[in-house]
Amino acid sequence: MFIQKRLAIVSVLGILMSACSPNVGNGRGDSTASVGKVPPTPDPDQFLEVANFLEDEEVDSIINIESFLPDGSKRKTGIKPVPMDGDDFRRQNLDNAYWPKVSVMNGDFRGASMRTVKCKKCNLKNSDFRTADIRWSVFDFGDLSNSNFSQAKLFHVHVNYANLEHCDFRGANMFGMEGHHAVMRNCDMTNALMKDSEFPDADFKYSLLVHTRLIRAVMTGSDFSYTNCTDADFSGGGFAHVNFSHAVLKGANFQGCRLQYTNFEGADIEGCNFYGAHMEKTNFEGAINIPKSIRDMMVDGKVTGNVSERD
Repeated sequence: MFIQKRLAIVSVLGILMSACSPNVGNGRGDSTASVGKVPPTPDPDQFLEVANFLEDEEVDSIINIESFLPDGSKRKTGIKPVPMDGDDFRRQNLDNAYWPKVSVMNGDFRGASMRTVKCKKCNLKNSDFRTADIRWSVFDFGDLSNSNFSQAKLFHVHVNYANLEHCDFRGANMFGMEGHHAVMRNCDMTNALMKDSEFPDADFKYSLLVHTRLIRAVMTGSDFSYTNCTDADFSGGGFAHVNFSHAVLKGANFQGCRLQYTNFEGADIEGCNFYGAHMEKTNFEGAINIPKSIRDMMVDGKVTGNVSERD
């Protein structure tokens, strides 16, 4: 009887947590795009507010809901010097923690202060970082896959060569974040702030970047194929050698971007703004809804030169 009641409680709490954030502990969960398909555009009414604009009451509503481990057991309160899998670090001060190669799988870090944490080669997959303050921390070569960073502060966080596949970054402040060769497949960055971020040679395939602000971002050599970047702002960014093949880029802003050898093959570029972009053998073969400013410059499906007309 006790076990049945406990399972019922866990089930109800799980439903409540899903209502608060549909991707807790599982990145994008069931919303992951199928192979060869672009993820659908979410309803703007469901966008999460950027981390910096949350009210205290909103933060508390996210943190206060109790969460349990996958087997239904209660989490143990985490101890900063000896972190363990499944620990509850909610609201704790973890600033300056030195956690090389640490494992805190299924950890709960909601609302924690994790500034300037050194956590190279860590295993933090399936963890919940919602509303956490993770500024200036280092997770290079780590595994943070299937984790929830929605509405977290990730200002100048380093995730070079890290695995962040299936993560939720909706409404996260990713200003200046650095992720050379990072794996960002099947992620949801809807309405995230990624201004001045650096993700060269990273893998964003099948991800959502709807209304994401990547102003002055450096993404040279990265893979954005089959992504949904509707209304994304790439202005002033470095996107040379980037693969946007079969991406949905409706209304995206590429003003002033560097797009040398960039691949838009099969992409939907309806309403894109390319004014002031610099191109060299930029490939638009098979693209649809090509703006007039680009069509007028195309030779054998490619464009070389500076776009000087507005559509």
